[in-house]
Amino acid sequence: MSPRPLPSWVTWQQRPFPDANLLLLHGRQPALVDSGFVGHAEDTAAWARAHAGDVGLVVNTHWHSDHVGGLLQAGGAGIAAGAPEADAVACRDPGCCAAEYLDQPVSPYTIDMALDDGQVLRLGAADWEVVRTPGHTPGHLALWQPEERLLVVGDALSDYDVGWVNLALDGPDAAATALASLKRMADLAPRVLLPSHGPIPADPGAAFVTALRRARRLVDDPDGAIWYGSGGSSPSPS
Repeated sequence: MSPRPLPSWVTWQQRPFPDANLLLLHGRQPALVDSGFVGHAEDTAAWARAHAGDVGLVVNTHWHSDHVGGLLQAGGAGIAAGAPEADAVACRDPGCCAAEYLDQPVSPYTIDMALDDGQVLRLGAADWEVVRTPGHTPGHLALWQPEERLLVVGDALSDYDVGWVNLALDGPDAAATALASLKRMADLAPRVLLPSHGPIPADPGAAFVTALRRARRLVDDPDGAIWYGSGGSSPSPS
């Protein structure tokens, strides 16, 4: 099964892990979702200009440095992010971007627009709804385009796994929070999933089944979840 086709006003580029994929939304005010590592910032800016001209807004699904390094703010783009993470970024806490873990330091930046659950944004040529999906990070968000049934999932899930959940950092309830977020997204019944890592899943329903099963195991096996969050694999079979 091949991934479902995207509208003409959406350009998506898969990048090698651990850098984040790029999603460009065309229209009168082009928008970019996530911007990848700072080490690739010039390539990101050139790619966006070549496909859509000047980007007016960059939306961060969450604050990790593999998503926020090439912010384009110096070129005049505004930055939007979930309200909980906007507050943390304003404090200039370098730990919030996981920059040391990924060896990709992020320069101080400003959130121009703090996004709340249910808020509707005009991104490119369409309206998108902000869906709070905490778990991978406390302020993680997804973006939902109901007419085309497109769902930007960030790191909440990918074609091969549920997103990394760090119980040591975010507390023992983070796995249950991630599971609830997955259920909320699955209930939208999206036609296309747009993840920040890996390919576009050919079968969104099957991708959710796999992610929900993994997330349930993280809830049921806290010791395994801590091991998984440290960068290892779960000790029990899939």
